[in-house]
Amino acid sequence: MKIVDQRKILHTQTNKLLESDRLLISDIDHTLLGDRIALKELIDYLQSSEIAFGIATGRSIESAQQILQEWKVPSPDLWITSVGSEIYYGEEIQMDLEWLEHINDQWQPKLVREAIAKLSGIKLQTAEGQRTHKISYLVDPAKSPSIEEIQVHLRQYQLHVQAIYSHQEFLDILPLRASKGDAVSYCANKWNFAIENILVAGDSGNDEQMLTSGANAVVVGNYSFELEKLRGQEPVYFAVGDYAQGILEAIAHYKWR
Repeated sequence: MKIVDQRKILHTQTNKLLESDRLLISDIDHTLLGDRIALKELIDYLQSSEIAFGIATGRSIESAQQILQEWKVPSPDLWITSVGSEIYYGEEIQMDLEWLEHINDQWQPKLVREAIAKLSGIKLQTAEGQRTHKISYLVDPAKSPSIEEIQVHLRQYQLHVQAIYSHQEFLDILPLRASKGDAVSYCANKWNFAIENILVAGDSGNDEQMLTSGANAVVVGNYSFELEKLRGQEPVYFAVGDYAQGILEAIAHYKWR
């Protein structure tokens, strides 16, 4: 993998990715956001530390920017968006084009849509939910096949994809090489972070691969039941506190302060 020209971003927030040896990456909805008091405490802590900060979200980059501005969250050093299918850096929102090239291998979105259309209980989300390397659906669990059956169905069409299910209603189809977890591993390698010096935070199924990537992980207290299967796995910490309070709890648990 080539590394983007770092000289162009040394004077943006992204320089923390070069200077720090620790990196916090959090999901946005129901993880970073939800408790304004705890969020302010977390932001104050990050701004007073040398820790680099990233988000990993199912939202598009445009939607992520908007919601973080609404909650007065400073621009992250690292943006992993659209369930890991896109990566950007700093306030300049510089896209990592090498990542797109990497995940594009054997990606056939037209065939994916045709295959999923044959299944009941699964409806394509509106156009704003779709991205070049992410196809998103709404699922009616009472009518649709299980996620395991969906994955078997896609394999029958020899599609090199992964299906990610979250909150018992959202289904994202991504290239085989794309997920939040794959994006975290890629960024760790690109920016020379030891995986044990990364803390990831999430609450739902589309965070699972990130939470089991080998990084120190926290499942916040208000998590979706689909993550219960991770309880007891190391290094995955189940916080008592909800939202950003759970992240602060994990920072103490992992002795980051």
